[in-house]
Amino acid sequence: MHDATRAFRNAILHALGHAPDVIELGRLQRFPTSDRRSDTSGWCKVFDDGRAGVFGCWRTGRSETWTATDTRSMTRQQRAELARQVAAATRERQAEQRRQWAENEQRITKLWGRCMPLVPGDPATLYLKGRGFAGVWPLPCCLRYLPSADYWHEGERIGTFPALAAPLTAADGRIVALHRTFLTRDGHKAAVPTVRKLTPASGPLTGACIRLHEPQRGVLGVAEGIETALGAWLASSVPAVAAYSAGSLAAWQWPPDVRRIVVFADADRAGREAADTLRARALRAGLQIKLLVPSEPGADWCDVWAQRGAVTVEVGGAA
Repeated sequence: MHDATRAFRNAILHALGHAPDVIELGRLQRFPTSDRRSDTSGWCKVFDDGRAGVFGCWRTGRSETWTATDTRSMTRQQRAELARQVAAATRERQAEQRRQWAENEQRITKLWGRCMPLVPGDPATLYLKGRGFAGVWPLPCCLRYLPSADYWHEGERIGTFPALAAPLTAADGRIVALHRTFLTRDGHKAAVPTVRKLTPASGPLTGACIRLHEPQRGVLGVAEGIETALGAWLASSVPAVAAYSAGSLAAWQWPPDVRRIVVFADADRAGREAADTLRARALRAGLQIKLLVPSEPGADWCDVWAQRGAVTVEVGGAA
C-alpha cells in the first residue's frame, strides 16, 4: 500500500474504529463501521493523486476531509483544487446514498405491507404476554405481527421466523426502518445471534423513534426499547415512544407540540448517560423534563412493570 493511502487508512481507522483493508485511488468505497460483515455504513474516497481524501459514516452522519499535508502550507490554487475535489466526492457520495435509501424504501414498504394487526394468540402477542403485558389490550396500533421474516447473519440467510414488527419513524413522519423482534411460533425469542434488528434504513435514523403513542396535552415519555416504553406507559399513564437504543435516546427529536418530556431511563451507565444528554438538549430548548430511573441497578421499566405488576409511578414536576 502506498504511504499516502496507508496514512489515509490510518486516519479512517483512528476516527471510525474501522477501515477498508485496501484503499483504491479514485474510487468511492463502502466498508463496515461495526462488527457486522453486512454493514456498509462507512464510505471513503482518496483522490487520484493520493494527497487528500474524504471519509465518513452514513449511519452517524460523520464526514471528514483528510490531507497528506497541512492545508496551511498549501497555495491558494491547491486549496481551491482540494475544495473542488471534496465537493465532487460529496456529490458522488450523496447520489450513492440517495440510490441506496430509495432501494431500502422499496424493501421497507413491501415488508411493512406484509405486517398484520396484532391478534390475541399470535406469536407477537404471546411474546408480549410473556414479557409481562398479559391482559393489556388494545396494544399500540404501530405494533404489528410479521408472519415470516428472513433472518440474515454475516451475509447468509439462516432461517425464517415470525416477528414482532414496528416502524421507526423520522420527525417528519416518514418510516425510515422497521424494527423486528424475531420469535418462535409459540412466542419466545428465536435462537438467533441478535433477536432485535433494524432493516437497512431509507433515511437518516438520527432523531427517529417508534411512535407507540402521540403526545397528550404537550406531554410525552420516551424510553429505549419497545417493552421498556410499554412498561413505562402502563406504570405512569404517560404516553410514550421507544427510541430503540441508548444512542438513539440521546439523539431523539421530540415532536414540535411537546412541552414536557418524561425520560424513562434504563438503570445502567449507558442509559443514564443517554438520558442526561437528552435532558441537556431539552433544557436548552426550553422544555420541562423529568428523568426517572429504576432503583434496581441494571433494570429497565419493563422489569419494573413485570416484577411489581400494576405499579403506579408518580411523574411529578420537572427535574
